[in-house]
Amino acid sequence: MSIGMSRDEFWNGDVDMVKEYREADELRYKRRNQELWLQGMYFYEALCDTSALFRFSTKPVKAEPYIKEPFPITAEEVREREERKMREEEERFKAEFAAYVERLQAKMPQEAHPITGGDS
Repeated sequence: MSIGMSRDEFWNGDVDMVKEYREADELRYKRRNQELWLQGMYFYEALCDTSALFRFSTKPVKAEPYIKEPFPITAEEVREREERKMREEEERFKAEFAAYVERLQAKMPQEAHPITGGDS
């Protein structure tokens, strides 16, 4: 009865139903265990992010911000997050490189810019 099967199903139902109920109960247990483990990961992350606040120091300390998105669980979520991080890294690199080129151009004489290929 603890696995969700009624007395009537147990005594009058198909014999294979007991096995199916037991397997379903095991899956529920595993899912619940996974949920609690994930919750523990969030607690751990939050405690690590705020641990600096509990140190005795004369300097003011800030806590790390809470994570911006949930932990990826499925392989597809992991892949999507990695692709997003790669795109963000590429965009950051492009912006840094463009700023570097602008600084170089600003230092060069105005008559000729070898990077742009002519007068500007």
